[in-house]
Amino acid sequence: MTRSKSVPTITRKTRFEHAARLAAQRAEARPQSRQTARDRDGAVDDTTTAPGSGAVLGVLWSRVKGTVVPGADDVAAAASAGGDDRVENARRVLVAARNRRRRWPWIPAALGGVAGMGGHWLGAGLAAVAGADPAVLAAPAAAVPLGAAAVVAARYRSAVGRWWPELAGSGAGASVLAYHLAAAGPSPLLAAAAVLGTTAIGARWWRAHPIGPRVAALTPPQQLPAVAPPDPEHDRYCLAWAETNAARNGKVPGSRLTNRTDDAYTTCFDVVLARGTHTLDDLVSHRVRLAGGLGLDADRVLFAPGRRGEGAARARLTIIHTDPVAQTRLFTAPRVADGVIKGVGRSIDGSGEVDVLMWDDGGTVPTAVLGSTGGGKSGATNILVTSALSTGVLNLLYADPKGNSSTALATRARVAVIGKQNVLALPRLVTAILAARAQIAAEAGSDLIFPSQDVPGWMFLHDEYSFVAHDPKVAALWTETVNTVRALGIWLVGLNQSQGQAAWGGDHARSAFAAQVIAFRTNSKSSSDLVPGLLFDPAELPLNDARPRRPVPGMAVHAHLDAPVRWDWLPSDADAARMVSKGLPAPALTASTAFDRYFNQPELHPLDDAAITSVLGPAVGGRWQVGGLGGTHHLLDTDGPGPAGFPGGPRRAAWGTRTTGAGGADTAALSAAAAEVVLSPVQAEVLALIQGGTATTGNLVDAATVSKAAVHDALDTLIGCGRISRVARGRYQATLDDRTPDDRDEQDSTS
Repeated sequence: MTRSKSVPTITRKTRFEHAARLAAQRAEARPQSRQTARDRDGAVDDTTTAPGSGAVLGVLWSRVKGTVVPGADDVAAAASAGGDDRVENARRVLVAARNRRRRWPWIPAALGGVAGMGGHWLGAGLAAVAGADPAVLAAPAAAVPLGAAAVVAARYRSAVGRWWPELAGSGAGASVLAYHLAAAGPSPLLAAAAVLGTTAIGARWWRAHPIGPRVAALTPPQQLPAVAPPDPEHDRYCLAWAETNAARNGKVPGSRLTNRTDDAYTTCFDVVLARGTHTLDDLVSHRVRLAGGLGLDADRVLFAPGRRGEGAARARLTIIHTDPVAQTRLFTAPRVADGVIKGVGRSIDGSGEVDVLMWDDGGTVPTAVLGSTGGGKSGATNILVTSALSTGVLNLLYADPKGNSSTALATRARVAVIGKQNVLALPRLVTAILAARAQIAAEAGSDLIFPSQDVPGWMFLHDEYSFVAHDPKVAALWTETVNTVRALGIWLVGLNQSQGQAAWGGDHARSAFAAQVIAFRTNSKSSSDLVPGLLFDPAELPLNDARPRRPVPGMAVHAHLDAPVRWDWLPSDADAARMVSKGLPAPALTASTAFDRYFNQPELHPLDDAAITSVLGPAVGGRWQVGGLGGTHHLLDTDGPGPAGFPGGPRRAAWGTRTTGAGGADTAALSAAAAEVVLSPVQAEVLALIQGGTATTGNLVDAATVSKAAVHDALDTLIGCGRISRVARGRYQATLDDRTPDDRDEQDSTS
């Protein structure tokens, strides 16, 4: 098939740029072509190949051929070579061009010698065959250098300039040398004359092109000519795609690559798919096999939607050939502007810095952070918390069902809820805060609250959400919360180790957190379509070479971005100690020092303070901590403050250690304690059910209108204050009957 192509014209003005571009391509492609030749000829290494083998000759010939003129492999490899060494290659081109120009004064002498010796040998042959004069070809031999000088002067008349005396002298000297060589043959006198004459004629030229230790090094031009993309019919990526991926047994048969563009880090193509057969989803799901068809690693191949208006049968392929973020960058200081955390990471395709959105014109943006243990999830969360609280307009509510995720956050957050059972009861506190925020919005007459100095907002950080996602009522409340807080000035960040629906309590709950997704490497084999917006499967993020294999720290994938991201690293105190023990410089900032330096939690809004106090009781030291080491409060289902020393209600028994209360207890003391406790609606409901005859745990859970965890907490509280007792495993009875006589008579008559 013949195609019309526009061929650029190479003029004298662009000759050097064209030569520099070709030389840069050859220099960049030469190592790759050598490796290709070694692979083709079966040579593993030049130093290990047996002498005299065909592989050595093949490698030597490929080197000579690649040095003289680029072959097909050179042209194909040059187009895919990276741009990191182009400046050095351009400098090498300048050095090679200078050295070549310094040899030019010897060219006339060499030409005269070749012409003279040729005339001498031909004349001797004619004399032996036909008896002619041996010097018959002396005049024609002398005319060859003169003719060459005339051709050079005519062809490069604009470049001869002030060098015409050297050109004329060298042409005349070469003509004389050729005449005497053809007439009398070679002699030491002629050789000495050629050397002395060339030295005298080329002296001025060599002074203009110096070389040596005292000569300044040549520097390449600042603007290098762009590497021209190869023709698609000869592009090695296009050929590999057509032979493997687009073949009949390939994953996307009938497709093709076109419109190649190159930059310093990537090579991009438009992928034209068969209409009605394949879409971007097919490319994403078969990324590993398609990368194998191109002969590349899967983490270097990215697929993205095509340009708007091109249709669903078009996509964008990006091949990363140079990683600009191979080295980890330490986090040094938070940068926040207008609700955006700036520059927390860098894209590996060279597209620049990565930001995290806390709020925009539509309100706050719920965020999900995924990743297996050791993948960098906790370090990234520390950066998010440090940056968010440095604004001075957010307070932190930290929920940690695992109990040991971050002691630094647990001791610094305005409200910290530690432990699984406490986090299961957290929805009551969250509901109170949401009600307070809604009242703030109503009083302000605004449908949308933004965090500010006058009305501070919240950051809700829920660690290990999968620990409580199994409870359907808790999952439902958090799903409703995530969908509500956008308008209430609350930035909710949920952390999880899995991207599956079950780990979020269902698709609705998971999707609620997925307005913005930061996914580090996961051990899950599930596809990335389980998290909306991800085009790169987190399970395909790179691993380091450690044993056992571990994720590369700080590597993540962001929703709505095409390329993986290397996050900045905020080391912990233990990480800093290990760095010092290995002889590395100590980091300027660790997690603890960052928290101490940048945590700037404002005073609570009065309604927020009242809402928290109504559930937990008065603050201790300006904060509330439920559970964990140094806990100050207890999160129970009580409406009012409990006895002195136990804000928020009486201390309940540990899980699974219910107080019997049936024997050995002082009934009068229990009655006095029970009379002092004001029951919450949940506890009153459970107590009424027990007094009404519902005595087993299963029946209580089925009959109650609250969650299973709330029923168990109510049972603990009722046993602790002496209102009920456990008569057998899973069976309870009321110890005090606080019903009115009419209620008792009505129930007795019903029974």
